[in-house]
Amino acid sequence: SAREEAALSAEEMQPITEPTEAALRAAHGGGTEVQPLAHPHPLPSEPIPKALALTRRVVPISLWLPKYTTADAKGDVIAGLTVSVVLIPQAIAYALLVEINPVHGLYTSFVPLIVHAVFTTSRQMCIGPFALVSLVVASIVGDIVPPPAGELGADELAEYQRTYLNAVLFLSMITGVLQVVMGSLGLGMISSFLADPCIKGFTTAVAIIIIASQLKYLLGVNIGRGDLPITLYRGAEIVVTGRTRWWSVAITVASFALMSAIKNGGRRFCPKVPLFEQLVAVVVFTLLLFLVPWLEEQGVQTIGELPAGPPMPAMPAMPASIAQLGQFFQGGAVCAFTSFLVSMSMARVFATKHGYAVAPNQELIALGMANVFGGMFGAYPASGSFSRTAVVSALGGRTPLHGWVQAAVILLVLIALTPLFRTLPYAVLAAIIFAALQSLVDFSSARELWRTSRSDFGLWVVAFLGTALFGVQIGLLLALAASLGVLVVRTSRPRWLVLGRLPGTNVFRDVTRYPSARRIEGVLIFRFDAPLHFANAEYFDTSLRTRIEAMDIANERLTHLVLDCSSINSLDVSAHAVLRKLITDLHKRGVAFIIANSRAPFREALVKFGTYDELVGEANMFLSLLDAVETGCARPLQLPDPAEGGGASSRGRRSAAQAAAAAGEDAAFAEGDELETHDVGVAPGQYSGGAPTPLAQVYVERGWGVELQPGQERHAQAPQNL
Repeated sequence: SAREEAALSAEEMQPITEPTEAALRAAHGGGTEVQPLAHPHPLPSEPIPKALALTRRVVPISLWLPKYTTADAKGDVIAGLTVSVVLIPQAIAYALLVEINPVHGLYTSFVPLIVHAVFTTSRQMCIGPFALVSLVVASIVGDIVPPPAGELGADELAEYQRTYLNAVLFLSMITGVLQVVMGSLGLGMISSFLADPCIKGFTTAVAIIIIASQLKYLLGVNIGRGDLPITLYRGAEIVVTGRTRWWSVAITVASFALMSAIKNGGRRFCPKVPLFEQLVAVVVFTLLLFLVPWLEEQGVQTIGELPAGPPMPAMPAMPASIAQLGQFFQGGAVCAFTSFLVSMSMARVFATKHGYAVAPNQELIALGMANVFGGMFGAYPASGSFSRTAVVSALGGRTPLHGWVQAAVILLVLIALTPLFRTLPYAVLAAIIFAALQSLVDFSSARELWRTSRSDFGLWVVAFLGTALFGVQIGLLLALAASLGVLVVRTSRPRWLVLGRLPGTNVFRDVTRYPSARRIEGVLIFRFDAPLHFANAEYFDTSLRTRIEAMDIANERLTHLVLDCSSINSLDVSAHAVLRKLITDLHKRGVAFIIANSRAPFREALVKFGTYDELVGEANMFLSLLDAVETGCARPLQLPDPAEGGGASSRGRRSAAQAAAAAGEDAAFAEGDELETHDVGVAPGQYSGGAPTPLAQVYVERGWGVELQPGQERHAQAPQNL
């Protein structure tokens, strides 16, 4: 503060004699060592045993369970009981997407929820069956265990269903193992590599594929498996040929209309009271089929008897071959990424809403452990559900223990209530899926992207068309490849600017955006808006040399190049080689290379590579563009003197052969030749060392630069690659 600054003694207030990095360090010291910032949660005075610290990090429940209060329990019980009413019909319906017995949807809502609560850092997230992940699982397992051709007998069909179910459970365990490994390796940041437009395009296509997959329950006729175009064609063929079972259509439409009416009416008349429209539809039409068995004779299919009791632990059988095991790992990676992407996105949303942070790597581990144990107990891969998580958030769920409450309700259903679902129509479950996916079919985001960003719109199109035409797995890979491709292009081709000074100010702006910005004759101020690395080093070099060539063509003699490093926070080996060659070529032309607004990592890299002492020097490193222009550009080329540890030569001249040798290049001038420089009113070969001459006087009235001795003119010409 101003008061604290005023309290400093005269000895503590060290003036900065020059606007350079060297003068700044001389006045204030430091700049070479990084001191860690204070942690927001100070460590306890007594050290914690390593085993206990590891337990607290890997098993977060050990941190908050000892502090569990009655208020926490009240919120968790209310939220858990309420969301269970939503979970039961969704769990049964989403199992249809995987094409396994609906009871496995209830299994997926049991053990995984218990395990997840132990390891998660998210307080509100609900995991379990989710439509998108269910379809991904069906797509993966359908490729690994394709259905046999032709009609199947009862025994063959039962054997295929057992093989298919085993593959689903084994995939769940492989998915969980991969997620635990990824979390342990710190790969939780992978969710950041799929661009938001790709996510929206992918989810929209998946929602349409899911809706199309339920046409067989809507029409009451099995249409087989296939990609979206094939499924739509088969559905249209059934309608045209008159094979539609209209009672199934009627029940689907009626149940969908009932759920919509309850939901919309509830929003209008009692917005704060959950009305459980999905459960109401299940109860109404299950009772209808129970009272009117004639509907089953008309082709309305029901789910039939569900196994009673909790699932028993069992290990799925191993694949029959190494090749098939590779397919499981490949599909498990897709499933692991998809379920984590869905779960992490909603975990962040609700963590931000409630004012806490979630750990991505720990969430990977939590989801992986849930899927590993779930696979042993008849569950397919689980993920977070936005709708159920929103219910928990709205009803005051405060810790992950609401998942245990949901698991307890599911256990009660498995033990006592499964016989009541015998007459539940598949058409009602299809209607539940249609209602749940309405919000995912979102084309408005595509229209907005078309208006705001055509490149992001292209990402949406790639993800949408790739998924819709080629399936979920290929679509996800295409979306990820497109996201990474755009990232690489934007990183390797960042924006660069030529800066000029706004009249009457000390502000420098892009000359293409600000026509009034004035360039200084002979001075090129160049800004590169990205770190310098192997992917963009050549682009940096080409862009800068192109501007230099443009000045040569315009007969404008370049005397100073100022590199604004405000956006360059790193420098790797490849980029350094390009930068070093550029500086060497500029020095051969007698052009001063000046750096402004540099960042500490960039300066440290120059020092480690030796370029700082050999080619740049302390005198050519300035704190700001204004300092670089008014001080650095008001004097001729000053090469660093190795004998002085990189300090600038006070003589104002140096052997060109020495400069080229210091850069590791062959000397462009004969040994002993010198670059003679002079300032305004100063004799050749001398430099006054006084106050900088105003630039207007330097460039307009007199001008100055590099003067070559007779016979050296050919060396002053720009190389062809400039």
